[in-house]
Amino acid sequence: MKSLPITIARGVITKVLLPLIAVGVALTIVAVAPGVIQVVDMFGKKWRFPQKHFRRSLKRWERNGFIHKRRKTDWDFVLTKKGKELLKERVIEELTIRKPKRWDGQWRLVIFDIPEKYSEARNLLRWKLKNLGFRYVNLSVWAFPYECRDEINAVAAYYNVGRYVRYARTKFFDGALEMEKHFALS
Repeated sequence: MKSLPITIARGVITKVLLPLIAVGVALTIVAVAPGVIQVVDMFGKKWRFPQKHFRRSLKRWERNGFIHKRRKTDWDFVLTKKGKELLKERVIEELTIRKPKRWDGQWRLVIFDIPEKYSEARNLLRWKLKNLGFRYVNLSVWAFPYECRDEINAVAAYYNVGRYVRYARTKFFDGALEMEKHFALS
């Protein structure tokens, strides 16, 4: 049996455990060596962590109000409202759009008209669109060659501007040829 590496990279414990705690996945936590624990979820996926890092993460999350013990045991935690917000933030931060091998010839346009009183959310939306690989047509119209409706809906909902954001698919728009060159589609 192949040995699992010990995971000590910053944030990995958070990346692995917060989503599992959020959905209430049953976890088995086993000491596999002195100072090393292995976490196994109900699907059989395994991770190894230094025990002190693992316990420190749980204590920090509890102290910061992200999780709380459901019972008086050491390992029965649930996410608090603050923890759920942190998880949503992490999901949006790490969001990516899958790019198929072949382009279907349709452009996805994200069009928005967000009022000035929500300017911070508007700027965050623009930043996220750029981060996802979109290219701007103008400040309120962004283009992308691949399907991304669910991702855009999630981002707009997260920034609380969904009612101001529209999603469209089209085969052509002014500037489409330059976009094809930019995305190396032609």
